[in-house]
Amino acid sequence: MVVGCVIGGLLGAFHGVWAWRTRLYPRGGRGVALAVVDATWSLPNTVAGAAFLAYALARGNRVDVAFSRHRGTIGLRDGVIKGFATTVGPVQAGTAMGVDDHEAVHVLQARLFGPLYLPLVLVNWVVATVLPYWLLYHDRSASPITDPRTYFRHGVYPHCWHEEWAYRRQGTPPPT
Repeated sequence: MVVGCVIGGLLGAFHGVWAWRTRLYPRGGRGVALAVVDATWSLPNTVAGAAFLAYALARGNRVDVAFSRHRGTIGLRDGVIKGFATTVGPVQAGTAMGVDDHEAVHVLQARLFGPLYLPLVLVNWVVATVLPYWLLYHDRSASPITDPRTYFRHGVYPHCWHEEWAYRRQGTPPPT
């Protein structure tokens, strides 16, 4: 337990340093509210995001300071998973027009669902993989499922609840 607290404290301090360096949160009440939510209700997501940030930086990724300033999200210039922007807590890997609105939805989801967010995402991935409910409404002609790779890229991935919500805001999933 002590080791977990120390690791969490170090990751929190790491996130705090980057939040300060990039002027992550907007000035005023909105910025204070976002910082408080990230440090309390959404703390597990913030810690996971800090670990994700440390991993990405260790692999040579760079923080996009201009993107991150007053946005409430630390943006990394490059993605971590080839072909995908990825968001963990308040950290977005891969910044580009057309994906930023989508990824901002994931940051919002993490802040709304707090400690429940990551477990809900994980459970939905498992359920969508083992019990593919999405086959009932999946467009097989536009996104055929032909092998295990397309099963996940065209099926499981875009049909999980958090992705469907984000694509409703941003538009349809990109062709893969």
